[in-house]
Amino acid sequence: MLGSTLRGVMGVLALACAASALAGHPPMPFESPWQHLGVATCAGSNCHGSQRPFDDSPVMQNEYFTWERNDAHSNAFKLLQGADGKRIADNLGIKDATKAEECLVCHTDYVAPAQRGRRYAMSEGVACEACHGGAQDWLGPHVSGNSHQQNLDAGLYPLEDPVARTRLCLQCHLGTGDKPIDHRIMGAGHPPLEFEVGAFTLYQPEHFRVDADYLERKPAHVSGARLWAIGQIVAAQLYLEELRSPRFKDHGLFPELVFFDCNACHHPMRPPRWSTGTGGALDAGEPRLMDAYLVMSGAVLTVLTPDASGRWQDGLRGLQQASRESVGKIQERAAALSGLAEQSLQQVGSQMIDKAQTIALMQQVARLGAGPRAADYTSAKQIYYAIDSLLADLKRQHGVGKDALNAEMDLLFTAFDPSRPFDPAALRKTLQQISQRVTTL
Repeated sequence: MLGSTLRGVMGVLALACAASALAGHPPMPFESPWQHLGVATCAGSNCHGSQRPFDDSPVMQNEYFTWERNDAHSNAFKLLQGADGKRIADNLGIKDATKAEECLVCHTDYVAPAQRGRRYAMSEGVACEACHGGAQDWLGPHVSGNSHQQNLDAGLYPLEDPVARTRLCLQCHLGTGDKPIDHRIMGAGHPPLEFEVGAFTLYQPEHFRVDADYLERKPAHVSGARLWAIGQIVAAQLYLEELRSPRFKDHGLFPELVFFDCNACHHPMRPPRWSTGTGGALDAGEPRLMDAYLVMSGAVLTVLTPDASGRWQDGLRGLQQASRESVGKIQERAAALSGLAEQSLQQVGSQMIDKAQTIALMQQVARLGAGPRAADYTSAKQIYYAIDSLLADLKRQHGVGKDALNAEMDLLFTAFDPSRPFDPAALRKTLQQISQRVTTL
C-alpha cells in the first residue's frame, strides 16, 4: 500500500514538472520530485551558518542567520500559532492551523510526504528549500564545486532569473490553483498579500552579494529598474492566467471575489473617497477587478515599449468593462491581454534600462497616482513599492546621493500608516512633488 501511494505521489509530481516544462517554466520547488532535507543541512558554520559574512568566499556564508533573524519567511509557521492565526483559523472552521494543508502550503516549505527528508521540519516556516528547491541531489555536489548549471539540473531553482523568481513568490502572494488564496481566507481576517519583487527582495533583506563572481555564475540576474519592470509584467501575466482558470469562475452565483479590488469596497465612508481607480473605466458602485499589476505594467510599456502602450491601455479598459458583462467575456479579454503581455515581456526583458529611463519610469508611476481621479489604495501601494525600487536603483547604479528624496519617501510611506486614515489628497500632493523633484536627480 505504501509503495503504491508513493508511486502515486511521484506520478503527480512528474505530471506537474511536465506541465511546467511545457509552459516554458522550471518546476516549482514544491512540484519537483527531489527530497527537501531541512534547514539544518544548510546551516553549518562552514556552509551558510556563519555569524558574519566571509570576505574571501564567493558567497557570504551567513545566509542562514540573515534568513533566521531578519527574513519574515522564517516566522511564517509561528504566525499560525499566534493569536491572529488562531482567530483566522477559527473563522474558517479550522481546529488547528498548524495541521491544515490550506494554511501550511504557504506558511511552510510544504511538500508531499515522499519529499520530506529525515531532518525536514514544517516548523521551520518558509525555509531554504521552499525557494531554492529540494536539495537531495544538489546539496553535496554544490559544496564540492558543481557549476551553477549542474546544480540547476539537479533541482536548484533558478532564483536569479527574474521571471522564475517572481512566479515563485506570487504562488503565495497572489495565489494559484496549487496555493488557492481566496476571498474566504481574506474574509476570515488574513492580511493583504500585495507584492512587488524588487522592493520585497530588498526588504527581506537580500542574503546574496552581487559581484563579478556572482554575475559570472548567474548571468541571468537582474536588479533594480529591470527587476521591477519585468516583475510587474510577470505579475500581470500570472493574474491574467488565473482569471482564465477554474479558480476564477467555479464559485456559484459570483466569481471568485479575491480577483477584485478589495479596497474599492472595503474602506471607511468618512470622508468619502471612492474613485474610478487608477485603471479607470467603471462607474461608482461597480466592482473593479484588481488591476494594480496591469496598471503598473502599463507604466512600464509607456516608457520602454511605447508602440505597445496604447494597445495595453485599450485592453485594460476592455477587461474592466467586461466585468459588466460575464465571466466568459472577462476571460476572453484576459486572453488577449495575456498575449500582449508575453510579447512585451520579451521586449522589456532584453533591454538595459539607463538612468534617464529609470527617471522616466518614476515620473510615469508618480503621475498615475497624482491625477484627480486616481490613487486608489491598491494601486497606490504598488506606486510606493515602484518608486522605492526605482529610487534604490538610482542610488545603487547611477550615483544618486543616498539621501535623495528621503523626505518625500517618508511622506509617501506615512500615507499607508495603518493607524491613520488613508488620505488620497495628501498622497497625490506628495506624488506631484516626487514627479517634479526626480528630474533634478
